[in-house]
Amino acid sequence: EELRLLRELLRRELGNVRSFIGHLRPPMLAELGLDGSIVDTGATQASLSGLRITTDLSAPADRLSEAAQTVVLRVVQETLQNARKHAGAANVVMTTVLDGGQWVLEVRDDGRGFDTGAVAARGRRNFGLQFMRERADLIGARFEVHSRPGAGTVVRLAIPVARKESG
Repeated sequence: EELRLLRELLRRELGNVRSFIGHLRPPMLAELGLDGSIVDTGATQASLSGLRITTDLSAPADRLSEAAQTVVLRVVQETLQNARKHAGAANVVMTTVLDGGQWVLEVRDDGRGFDTGAVAARGRRNFGLQFMRERADLIGARFEVHSRPGAGTVVRLAIPVARKESG
């Protein structure tokens, strides 16, 4: 009984530590801003992997809260890691746009793609996708992955933002 209680306590405290770590703002964001951090992350991954990474960051980062900027950067990092480690991609295009009331990040690769249904069926072993989805949920964003074998992958993160008043 004591071991069971200790195990539960440990799980709960580990969850608290993970939550705390997950909410820390990466120093890179404070130093470079969101766009600079995305470009720097892309350059780092390109040098590690030989990926050709193109960016078109037209959405103003100042429309996002610090928490949302952290989520965007973490999604970029995880998506580029996946393109490097799993997709066999040669090219990645990262874009940000304002689309109506949403700030949208899209990361598109030309890799081998995968069957999203089969991956979802495997459950909790997909920690990267689960991690990105949970982070998106925390800020009220929509997270989507579109892929199919032989057709690359598109990761899309849409974050609701208040419309700016004109004048």
